[in-house]
Amino acid sequence: MAEFARLVVPKPPRTSTESQQQKESVYWRSFKSPTFLKSYAPITHVHFSPSSPHRYVVTSGTRLQIYSPKTNRVVKTISRFKETATSGEIRTDGKLCVAGDEGGTVQVFDINSRAILRTIRAHKQAVHTTKFSPGAGTQILTTSSDTTVRLFDLSTSAPLRTFSSHTDYVRAASFVPSSPSLVFSGGYDSTVRLWDSRVPDSEGSGCVWVGRHGKPVDAVLVGDQGTMAVSAGGPIMRVWDLLGAGAREDDVEEDTGTQYCLKALSNHQKAITSLCWAESEQGEKRVLSGGLDGLVKVYDPQESWRVRHTMRYGGQVMSLAVSPNNSHLVAGLSDGSLSIRTRAGVGRKAGVPVEKVTPSFDAMLAGMGQGGVVYSGKQAGEGLKATFEGEVKVSKERRRKLTEWDRMLKSFRYGDALDSVMRGDVTPATAFALMDELIRRDGLPIALANRTDLTLEPVLSFLVKHITHPRYSTLAADIASVLIDIYTPTLGLSPLIDTLFSRLRRKLDEELDFQRELTQVQGALDMVFSSSAPVSVR
Repeated sequence: MAEFARLVVPKPPRTSTESQQQKESVYWRSFKSPTFLKSYAPITHVHFSPSSPHRYVVTSGTRLQIYSPKTNRVVKTISRFKETATSGEIRTDGKLCVAGDEGGTVQVFDINSRAILRTIRAHKQAVHTTKFSPGAGTQILTTSSDTTVRLFDLSTSAPLRTFSSHTDYVRAASFVPSSPSLVFSGGYDSTVRLWDSRVPDSEGSGCVWVGRHGKPVDAVLVGDQGTMAVSAGGPIMRVWDLLGAGAREDDVEEDTGTQYCLKALSNHQKAITSLCWAESEQGEKRVLSGGLDGLVKVYDPQESWRVRHTMRYGGQVMSLAVSPNNSHLVAGLSDGSLSIRTRAGVGRKAGVPVEKVTPSFDAMLAGMGQGGVVYSGKQAGEGLKATFEGEVKVSKERRRKLTEWDRMLKSFRYGDALDSVMRGDVTPATAFALMDELIRRDGLPIALANRTDLTLEPVLSFLVKHITHPRYSTLAADIASVLIDIYTPTLGLSPLIDTLFSRLRRKLDEELDFQRELTQVQGALDMVFSSSAPVSVR
């Protein structure tokens, strides 16, 4: 016996903008197979290595954990910190890692041996940002709660430059990739500043421009071309024109910077904590923002920074990163959860050697070593608490319950099925889909016949409301014709039904008059266009 076919409600046609939005959402939903790993401390920073195989370092508590993107397992653990670690980042060649801590110390590590190569103790308070300079990575950029932004030489650990115009904690900074001598920073003094290390100390502080963000700044992001930067503070994200800002080198303290703010966005309900770059399916640049409201939003810089997609997480998003080959989307939460979403088949190219993974001792304890257990999906959050006894749970797929009108259609109660979709909480699309199904079953006359004025009134009111709707007018006209054929002999017996039929006719007459006026306007426009068209001369 064939299974009963549920009522299918057709989806309305989409505009070109809606179709583009749908494609974008489908792309970001392709980051599937989420794996959730639990840490003992909030995950404050995630960073991918720019070089293949794009390992990523996760900063949590007093340690750095380096993960393999092939297996999403920990391959190295660096726990050489006495204070809480901050801002672990990998150099372009993938061989070195730099991180700070809340004691003011900056350390550089060899990733393979985990040996400390450099230790810098120039900051007096907590370090919030550590970055290698673009390219060879011979310089280190740091920011601190001591209100300074500093540059150090990697080979000697010597300080190269100190920028000290901020008046409060400096929480974020970044090199300008196209011009590494420029640094863009944001602080809790609610300002963003552009620094130029080429300006001698004798000629000023090195600050060439100041912009007023309006809220304490937690994250900054600079475009690859160096013409645009993004700052995030509170629930507000601002886009800045660095090309115009960098041209102004005088009187920076009196400049409000508002003329260089290209866009101000407020799409989060709570503070934005992280920003990162990503690419769409067509290779176009996108900006992702994560906030304390548990949302990650995808912006399109080419389309007036429109939000293309929104992803929801179960906690406050503290850090966010997308792999350079767009195969991984990693988010760190305030409760210590690490969410890893992957796209199947991305990043696997012929001739690329498979990375050899040696799990760390911590990873083996967590059940992620060779022969261990990796928990993903709903079980991932409880993976560290679960026992590894080989228990297998067999879940039975639940059948979807039939809707009220599907149950009535199944038992051939056509009149009751029609009544069930006349309620106010049922969409017009569903109601018309059921009427179309009744026509297909030759059951519409059965559903409409033998009704009293009280049971006929909802159907007539529904038709009066929707008969001129472009999407439903043809079907509504067919249903009205069936009603007229059935109830013409009873007209004059019920004032309520007579009034509804009169309103139906009046609404149709108004629509016909409107269509005639449109036809006249269209004819006049055709004459204007034809008379203005150029005449070809042979």
